[in-house]
Amino acid sequence: MVEQAKIVLEFIGVFLIVYFGTYLFSFKKIKKFNRSKMPVNIKYLVIKYNVDIVGLGYKRVFKTLMLCDSFIIAAIFTVTRFVDNVYIRLLIAFILIFPLFAGVYHLVAMYYKKESER
Repeated sequence: MVEQAKIVLEFIGVFLIVYFGTYLFSFKKIKKFNRSKMPVNIKYLVIKYNVDIVGLGYKRVFKTLMLCDSFIIAAIFTVTRFVDNVYIRLLIAFILIFPLFAGVYHLVAMYYKKESER
């Protein structure tokens, strides 16, 4: 029971560190929507899923993606913490990162597509 609590606290700690780090270094810099200065994750949603960023709110979408990115990084950190070998841990993280990003971004895009239809 104590071990599960440590794992959950570690997940929450990594999540909060990544989220606040992203908030301080990225979110504070954005002012208005500028198509040429969009971050890569928002460009991915626009190009692949044709999400209307202006209609939904640029900062709102950016905040959602910050939460998703923090969740993905914390999840990968938590899943790979059981592997002792650094090289195998990096390999597992590299294998897991692409499907997780694709799956979570797909869910976010479908949510925003349905919301923009309303």
